[in-house]
Amino acid sequence: MTIKQTLKSAVTKLKKQSIMSAILDAEILLAYILKKNKEYLFTYPEKTLTKNQLSRFNKLIAKRSTGIPIAYLTHHKEFFGLDFYVNKNVLIPRPETELLVDETLKILNLLISQSSNFSPTIADIGTGSGAIPVAIASNVSAIRESRLHSLPIKILATDISKPALKMATKNANLHATKITFLHGNLLTPIKHKKIDIIVANLPYVESTDLKKVTPNTIGLKFEPKDALYSGPDGLDAYRQFFTQAAKLKHKPKFILIEYGGPQQTAELKKIIKAHFPTAKIQNKKDLCGLDRVIIIKL
Repeated sequence: MTIKQTLKSAVTKLKKQSIMSAILDAEILLAYILKKNKEYLFTYPEKTLTKNQLSRFNKLIAKRSTGIPIAYLTHHKEFFGLDFYVNKNVLIPRPETELLVDETLKILNLLISQSSNFSPTIADIGTGSGAIPVAIASNVSAIRESRLHSLPIKILATDISKPALKMATKNANLHATKITFLHGNLLTPIKHKKIDIIVANLPYVESTDLKKVTPNTIGLKFEPKDALYSGPDGLDAYRQFFTQAAKLKHKPKFILIEYGGPQQTAELKKIIKAHFPTAKIQNKKDLCGLDRVIIIKL
């Protein structure tokens, strides 16, 4: 079969299974099998696939038809302009999380601008694939150069999952970033360390959503549940997080968190204020105009 014929057949199969992005998915998977970019598919539509290529491609299409996310089939996901390796042990990085990285870099820039002798430490809690700390670390040099800052910027990351930490370490090495990974529950591994900025993108999906499967959300059932769901209102992980944060020996200057949206904003602010009554809280909206990140200044 030619590239054109193969794509047409694959798109038909995916559409029958209500895969919303059938055309794009077929193109990505075929380009992955051929080890070419998507432009190649349109430049050489009459090129014939080998039996091995066709067999491997059809197997991926069959898996995608069940709802398995593309990123788990190709083991790649772009985030903040960087390519990350992912598998079933980690949550797939989301575009909305780039806002959390953006805001963290802005605060880091602000703190450095206020003192040339400042050597900050950043900690990412529940790091998963390591996308957040790697993205931050990859942009640190630009901030230091712009501020003529020569002192080290230390980045730590924690996770309770050892397989996730293995994946995060792989991504850190892939991008030649220096990050210290620590195993443990939330803030426990850093409870005696002095941290200036704490970043967290913890599970925030309501557990009741486990049963709400649609063509748009079917991929969630293949991702690690512990990295997605967090109690009836989706905030159990953050309740534990802020309980631990209040007990830290050294309080951070800033805490930045990502969460599920406006339906959680009021309750989340109550949780924060219960532990940090004098904290200054600021909301940041994502590209859809929804509450997505909270910045806490202590």
